[in-house]
Amino acid sequence: MMPTLSTDSMSALTKEQLLTIIDAQTDIIGRSLSLTEVMQKMAVLAEQLTFASGAVVEILDGEEMVYRAATGKAKDRLGMRLHKDKSLSGLCIKENRVLNCQDALHDPRVDKDACQKVGLSSMLVVPLGYQQNTVGVIKVFSTATAAFDDVDTLILSLAAQVISAAIHASLGKQP
Repeated sequence: MMPTLSTDSMSALTKEQLLTIIDAQTDIIGRSLSLTEVMQKMAVLAEQLTFASGAVVEILDGEEMVYRAATGKAKDRLGMRLHKDKSLSGLCIKENRVLNCQDALHDPRVDKDACQKVGLSSMLVVPLGYQQNTVGVIKVFSTATAAFDDVDTLILSLAAQVISAAIHASLGKQP
């Protein structure tokens, strides 16, 4: 599920960013964090490394997307539910691909009113997989337009892989 990026994009991912991601993975493994803790840790990491205004992990629950982890401007929205067919996150799940909204006010894929209410101008959404299914997304958002690039896509994709592995481990333990 990793996006194909140019050599320039890979080079732009700094050693410090890679080490931060590796450190988070090591911490998750070493401390045997719960799925909720993993989602929150990766949301915080995604927000920091992409310089976003906030990040959320949304898990599909029937016809709704549920905020299971939230940071920054979204931190008070934990547990919020959105209809999957009316959100960029739902479209990300349906198409099972990374979606980058550069300008929420002019992008027909997003709910403009909802974006204006929270001051969101751009967002990047990456699917979370479990077995052969897409079960959620990790999303970063910004109050600025065109805030996310290929390096941010790579960072968010790495965070998505960690969360997907945690989902697999968590669901694999259930009877």
